[in-house]
Amino acid sequence: MESVVSVRFNFPIIAQVDPTGLRAVMPDWLRGDVFGIEAWQILGLAILIVFGIVLRRLIIYFIVTYVRRLTRKLEAAWVDSIVAHTGGPIGTLAMAGVVAVGAPLLQFPAGCDVVLTLAARTIAAVAGVWLAYRMVDVVGDVLERRAAKTESKLDDQLVPLLRKSFKVFFVVIGAIFILQNLDVDVGSLLAGLGLGGLAFALAAKDTVANFFGSIMIFIDKPFQIGDWITMAPNIEGTVEEVGFRTSRIRTFYDSVVTVPNANVTNTPIDNLGLRRYRRYKTTLGLTYDTAPDAVQHFCDGVRAIVGALPAARKDYCIVEFQNFGASSLEVLLYCFLETPDWASELRARSELNLAIMRLASSLGVSFAFPTQTLHIAAQDGAAFLPTAAPALRRSAFGNFQSRKGGGSRWRIPNVQAAESQAQKD
Repeated sequence: MESVVSVRFNFPIIAQVDPTGLRAVMPDWLRGDVFGIEAWQILGLAILIVFGIVLRRLIIYFIVTYVRRLTRKLEAAWVDSIVAHTGGPIGTLAMAGVVAVGAPLLQFPAGCDVVLTLAARTIAAVAGVWLAYRMVDVVGDVLERRAAKTESKLDDQLVPLLRKSFKVFFVVIGAIFILQNLDVDVGSLLAGLGLGGLAFALAAKDTVANFFGSIMIFIDKPFQIGDWITMAPNIEGTVEEVGFRTSRIRTFYDSVVTVPNANVTNTPIDNLGLRRYRRYKTTLGLTYDTAPDAVQHFCDGVRAIVGALPAARKDYCIVEFQNFGASSLEVLLYCFLETPDWASELRARSELNLAIMRLASSLGVSFAFPTQTLHIAAQDGAAFLPTAAPALRRSAFGNFQSRKGGGSRWRIPNVQAAESQAQKD
């Protein structure tokens, strides 16, 4: 493993510093011994740590305030992104340098000096890994901006996955790098981990299946980010993200459903986002007193409206008098709308429906709604039909009474009396 990751932070400047004479100038009250370390050494270490922290903050402030002000004048987004993401790691590297340079001046015992050297190397290693990790975000931001300018959605889907892949890679390599700078035998450690490889493989079976599921999603491309899909069981929404292990779907309730990629590849998916056209099928009910010629003119007018609608498909449209319904003459409207999303589809439907209502108004055609005619027979068997006389309606329908405990009844004891009362009124 030494040949694979052989980079370590060594600070030769520590060996070049000549700290002689520093202890001699210290007053006697600072030479008190505390656990084998003199007081002036502890005080110097505290000052060194505070100075390193302050220097780190100053570097971050300088980079964020002044350097970014200069880079923004270049009008290069990637340069500004580099400056914004690298302030923290660079400041941490400077803090490690302060510890590395100042530790020899404090003349610590050999054991303490080794600890401070390891601390400086560890801080520098962490800063280096952190810098590489943040640079992944810089490159990812650049790729996202370029992907947004293309028509294909595949690159929009691929960039987040690449960003996560490189972050995981740098974290793993960085962990090995840090352990090596701590003088840990990484090769032996990895060999020891091989003993639990079988158990790890069994535990990670689902993770591996989901990982290969994500690869199959990119190969087969059943959907892309932004597509409206439906899948079992009762999952419907817009694809937001495809990751290593799961895919996220934003439902129309604004909730997020997380689906394992292995399940995605084994489940039928209805990609509504790939529709070229959106079907619009409805039945227009006309009243039974509509004349045949008026029905014909109405059908011709609806065809003309669909043909003139910008969002309608022009080569396929059906508008025909289909059935004699229970309460209306049923005219079938069957057409397709070419719209990119659901909101545009609703606007096109609204425009079409309003145009049909204006056509019906101009032709004097009325839309029907479910109605029923009630025929009432008297006790002698003679049919009683309500007439247009308001008084008769009042006498007939005003005697409708509700029974206690539910139910109702009609009270018409004498039809002739009701007609006589209507004539008097």
